[in-house]
Amino acid sequence: NPTTPPPADAAIAVGVKPTLEDASKGTWKRAWMIHRFMMKVILHRFDRIQPKDSKLALACLWWKALAGNDPTSPVYDSQLSYDLLPPITRWFVHRRFCRWYPRLHHANVEIRTAYLDKSVSNIINTILNGNTNIPHNTTSATTATTNTTNNTSRKKKIRLIVMGGGYDTRSIKFLERSSLPLQRNNIKNNGSTPPTPHQPHHRQSRKQQRRRRRWWNMRKRKKQQPATTTTINAFQTNITSNEQYDLECYELDLPEVVRAKRQLLDSRLFRRRPWLLKDNYYPNLISVDFNNLEDTRSALEGILLRAPPKEDTTEDDDDDDDDATAQRSSSNISSVHNIILFEGVMIYLNEGIPHSLLELCSSVVLRAGVESNNSNNNNNTALASFSSSGQYLCFADRLENIPGGDEDAAIVEMEGTGWELLDWLPKPGLARHMGVAKLKE
Repeated sequence: NPTTPPPADAAIAVGVKPTLEDASKGTWKRAWMIHRFMMKVILHRFDRIQPKDSKLALACLWWKALAGNDPTSPVYDSQLSYDLLPPITRWFVHRRFCRWYPRLHHANVEIRTAYLDKSVSNIINTILNGNTNIPHNTTSATTATTNTTNNTSRKKKIRLIVMGGGYDTRSIKFLERSSLPLQRNNIKNNGSTPPTPHQPHHRQSRKQQRRRRRWWNMRKRKKQQPATTTTINAFQTNITSNEQYDLECYELDLPEVVRAKRQLLDSRLFRRRPWLLKDNYYPNLISVDFNNLEDTRSALEGILLRAPPKEDTTEDDDDDDDDATAQRSSSNISSVHNIILFEGVMIYLNEGIPHSLLELCSSVVLRAGVESNNSNNNNNTALASFSSSGQYLCFADRLENIPGGDEDAAIVEMEGTGWELLDWLPKPGLARHMGVAKLKE
C-alpha cells in the first residue's frame, strides 16, 4: 500500500534497528515456522505452567524477551520479560545470544514496543509538567515557588489501562518508574544510596542484586542525557519529572491468559525479583472478552466509576479510622488522568468490534469525568479534578476503516469514536497502525 511507509522509517523514528530489508516472504515464513516448532517441542517441553499461546501472546513474550535483553535497544528492560520464561530453555534468548538472531519478527514487535513505551512516558511527562512554566521575573518565580509548595501535598493520579495485555511487562516497568521521583528526592535530601534488595546470602540473591543495580544505573545514565524537546512526538524514554504521582495499572484480557499470567507472576517473576512484590509493583488483572461489549463496558466502569466508601452507621472506632484514612488519601489526589492502551488485540476481534470498542472507551471515560465533576460540585470540597484534556489513548494495532496507513482516514476514524488524533506512525505488519489520541473536548 503506498500509504504505508517501509519498516525502516518507523524503526528510525523510534530509535530501533530496522528489520532485514532484503528478507523475502519465504525467509519470514521459515523463521516463523522454526519459532513455532521450538515453542511447541522444546521451549515449553518441561514447563509445568504451560501458558497458552492465545492470539500469539506467548510468542510475543519470547520476542519481547529477546529485544529486552539487548542493551543497545530502547526497550531494554534488564531481563524483566526474560524472568517470565522457563528456567532452562530461556537461555535461547539470553543477552549473550541476542546479536546472533536475524532481525525479523522480534524486531517488528520491538518497533511497536518502543513506540508505546515512549508514548506512555511522554504522556506521563506531559501530565506532570502540564502546569509548569519557567518564570522570567522574580515575582513570577516567587508565585511559582509558592504554588509548587502548596501543591506538593497533593499528587496526580494516573491510571494505565491495558486492553489485551497478554504476558507483557509494561505495567510493571512503569510501576517501577513511578517510584523514581520519591527515590530521587530521598537521595537528594538524605544522601541515601539507590534502593537494593536484601543482603545476598546465596547465588540467587546476588543475581537479584546485580539486576537491580544495572536497572538503577541505566535509569541514572538516561536521566543525565539532555532532552531535545518536550512535545508529545519526542520519544523520551524516561519519566523526567521529579513530581510524585500515583500510578494504577490494569490489564484486561481473556480468562485463560489472565490465569496463566498470574501463575507466571507468582511462581517466576516475584520469586526471581522479590522486591517487586514487596513494593507492590504488580498490575490488577481482569478477565474479559472484548467481543462481548457489555462485559467490557462493565469492566471499564468498574475501574473508572468506582464509588467512594459507603458511610458506616456503626460505632466501631476502627471503621471510623479506616473511613478517615480513605478520605485523607482521596483528598491527597489533585487530578485523575487515564491512559487506555491497545496493543495487537483488535486484529483478532470480530468485524465491527474495534470501532465500537473505541466508542465505548471514550463514552465511559467521558461519563467518569461528568460524575467526578458533579460529585465535586455537590460536596463543595477540594476533591480530585477531571479534565478531558488529560485522558489519552495509545495504540499499536489494526484499526477499522483505515486502509493502509492513510492519516486522513485515521483522523476521521478517531473523531467518529470520540478521540482527537495527536500522533500517527504506520508500519508494515498486522499491528500496522500506531498512534496517540486524546479525548475530544
